[in-house]
Amino acid sequence: MKRFVLFFIFLAFITPTFADVEEITNYNMTVDLTKNPAHITNIITIKNLVKYPLVPGIGELRLQKEEAKKILIIPIPFTKENKPVKIENLKGYYIIGGKKYPMNVSVSYKDTYSVITYQIWEPIDGGKNITLIIEYDADIVDNGILFKTVSIPIGGDLNIKHFHINFISPYHLTYQEPDEDDFQIPKKTLLIINAEFSILPLPKLPVHGYVVFWLSILCILIIIFAYTELRRKDKENNEKRENNSKSSQ
Repeated sequence: MKRFVLFFIFLAFITPTFADVEEITNYNMTVDLTKNPAHITNIITIKNLVKYPLVPGIGELRLQKEEAKKILIIPIPFTKENKPVKIENLKGYYIIGGKKYPMNVSVSYKDTYSVITYQIWEPIDGGKNITLIIEYDADIVDNGILFKTVSIPIGGDLNIKHFHINFISPYHLTYQEPDEDDFQIPKKTLLIINAEFSILPLPKLPVHGYVVFWLSILCILIIIFAYTELRRKDKENNEKRENNSKSSQ
């Protein structure tokens, strides 16, 4: 089974000195699982915390796919390798002063990860905001027979004051960790959001639904096996008693 991991690393400013004067006040991510590959929309609001104008400059979003090594098409258990994620239909915009402008975005591929680069050379006035919209298609879903899982690490060089994630899926959300709606993420830390969806009408659980499902199946099989064995032994004992009764006659 392969796992797809989505890495977001924000290099939001030209020099590190800007990291203490700006912050991400709101970060809203929407992951649309009704499409294949998944469609991801990031709406990021950056606020200038000082009184003088600042230029965001060049930033990056890095994406990485982690999956088991394979012999031909057969996965090797307990192995993994990191690969770049293929990005399609990349678009970027920024909103400043109530107006929306196209943003220069591009994608490149390294040996083990993909890089989305965006550029903003419009200065942000003191105390004001700029909003980025970056959307693309990427295969980040681990598709199982009954369950689909998504693992999304979020982090960066700026404090994220409010982070929200929204999943659009035709399936039932069976697990999410952390199970919250509003996150604060300090700069230079990583928050990993794990979510699981199932075609089965299961409620949201405190553990992965596939664990509960397969343990339930295992328990049922054990019960059936035990019941079958008891019936078989009862039948054998009854046959022995009948044979003994005939012999005594």
